[in-house]
Amino acid sequence: MDPEAIADRTTLGVFFRQAAKYGDRALIHYRDGDAWQVESWDAMRGHVLAVASALIEGGVKSGDSVILLSENRLEWLYCDLGIQAAGAITVPIYPNTPPEVANTIAADSRAVMAIASNASMAAKLTVAGPLRAVAVMDREVPGWIVKGPTQHAELTSRLSRLRPDDLCTIVYTAGTTGVPKGVELAHRNLVDVSRAAVKVHPITDEDRSLSWLPYAHVYGRINEIFVGLVYGGQTWISRGADHLAEELQEVKPTIMCSVPRVYEKMYAAVMARVQEAGAARRAIFDWAVRIGTRFSRTASPGPILSAQRRLADRLVLASLRNRLTGGRLRFFVSGGAGLAREIEEFFWAIGIPILNGWGLTETSSGVCSNTLYEHRFLTVGKPFPGVELKIADDGEILVKGPGNMRGYHNKPEATAEVMKDGWFYTGDIGAIDGDGFLKITDRKKSLFKTAGGKYIAPQQLEHALLSDPLVQRSVIVGEGRPYVTALVVPDWDAARKQGMDEAAVKARIQQTVDRVNERLGQWETIKYFTLLPHDFSEADGELSLKQDVKRKVVAEHFQDQIEAMYTGKSKPS
Repeated sequence: MDPEAIADRTTLGVFFRQAAKYGDRALIHYRDGDAWQVESWDAMRGHVLAVASALIEGGVKSGDSVILLSENRLEWLYCDLGIQAAGAITVPIYPNTPPEVANTIAADSRAVMAIASNASMAAKLTVAGPLRAVAVMDREVPGWIVKGPTQHAELTSRLSRLRPDDLCTIVYTAGTTGVPKGVELAHRNLVDVSRAAVKVHPITDEDRSLSWLPYAHVYGRINEIFVGLVYGGQTWISRGADHLAEELQEVKPTIMCSVPRVYEKMYAAVMARVQEAGAARRAIFDWAVRIGTRFSRTASPGPILSAQRRLADRLVLASLRNRLTGGRLRFFVSGGAGLAREIEEFFWAIGIPILNGWGLTETSSGVCSNTLYEHRFLTVGKPFPGVELKIADDGEILVKGPGNMRGYHNKPEATAEVMKDGWFYTGDIGAIDGDGFLKITDRKKSLFKTAGGKYIAPQQLEHALLSDPLVQRSVIVGEGRPYVTALVVPDWDAARKQGMDEAAVKARIQQTVDRVNERLGQWETIKYFTLLPHDFSEADGELSLKQDVKRKVVAEHFQDQIEAMYTGKSKPS
């Protein structure tokens, strides 16, 4: 098969060209028992073709939809590319998706086949209507791999007919509304966005990344996996968030994508250790971080500050970087949610840049990002090459770029609401500064007015509260109310380890609220807060599949606690 016969702006055109270039070089590292195993470019190429052959033999035609329902694993990756190599459309579904939602997605996409991780995942799908069969990665797929590629002529024909504008994947996103919408992304969307990212970030085929974000979401699938295919690096598939600390030491990645919650936990762990240290060690740590902060904010550090930074590195910062990331990490990329100011500044101070970026499923993830060369705190950076931004009269951010979706599957009215004259109406509120850096304020739907008619951007306040490592989650309340309040979920486990009872936790959170309030206008200050005994849960409908808070559900479930903050039954903050 000649890779040059496949259109360059398709996912398969990229993959097969890179596979021909790198051959037996390592591509993916995955855990099998206690040891890391390696999948080379050549092996991945063979597995992709074997899966595509099996799908063709199973009756899958070009343009058909095929569901992929699995946790992150090696098979996910070559099944995804195998579906596309057969000319079909990948429809990824989160492994924690309830059966009724999974079947709604199957029906809407008119999927003819599904590939599930195991029997319990397969049981979520009902074989009916267009859906003819569900294959299992632990059962049928190994047989496909042993059999190998068989449909050479048909595969060559289908791949040669593939075009950049052809539909590559339908990614269903429910957000916090619970109603799934299928985002249609063409091959060129994934390719163009990934190439734009490689242009602005200094990444090469010598880089290595640790991948843990769910592949059912565009953030992990594009930024961790497909961008890696574009630059030719090596990727280690993590066993999940609970194993990241151990795997960072083992893998020693040079780059890594993640979400703010991971950075918040890393920061909290460091602060907890510092609190346990003696007064002298705490003083040295605080001095080193202060020097690191000054150094990271100075464009051209002088000889004295540079010398102080080298000393801080020897005494504290170098060993801290090794302990947190393995010592080789050049930068983190953060996305998926807002990043608290204290967290971003701390990591830059210790010599681990976090490059905050922003994108949506409807824009193929990437819209803009800070880079090592162009960075501004509290922003999500400048647009990627080829991306235009515009701020509407009401503050909504509009995007026109290579990642913009074709539309919502089977929902022309919903598409027309957000796609106008080539601009995607993101639903996010923000501002562009004089140098072109974008700052996100909040989701348009999250903004609310108090009884006094003042607009409140709750996410800004929630992110500010997260600067305290003891705050696990918070929800700002106050729509139509006389003042703003907060529901706060403390990290009770961390508090117990520090010997703190409920009164001590409340006092600590009070200090955080006071610190946050100092930076706010009087109308947006948090007047009361209530501590909750446990975090919100997906099972109770309080979190979306992406773990975003469903504000209306939370307000209903905690109505009594909220009312108490407006009827004088809570003490003021």
